[in-house]
Amino acid sequence: MQIVINIDENVFTRLFDNGTEDYTIVNDDLFAIAKSIRKGVPLPKGHGDLIDRKELLKQPMDLANYPSNYVKVARTIIEADKEI
Repeated sequence: MQIVINIDENVFTRLFDNGTEDYTIVNDDLFAIAKSIRKGVPLPKGHGDLIDRKELLKQPMDLANYPSNYVKVARTIIEADKEI
């Protein structure tokens, strides 16, 4: 299952950027992580690529080739799910 979660930046930093070992994660952070997972949005089976829409909006639009060339410039954040 793939889900999209919104996690507090401070919790993320303590987990990944500070070199925190697994055994030193405090209970408050564990509760925050669990809460973020519970509030996550499951991605449906067979979803397409999830892209950064803001990157699309920054690109000049080529109306002659829209949408095929327009969408190719977007950075894929999560690859498409091939299962249907």
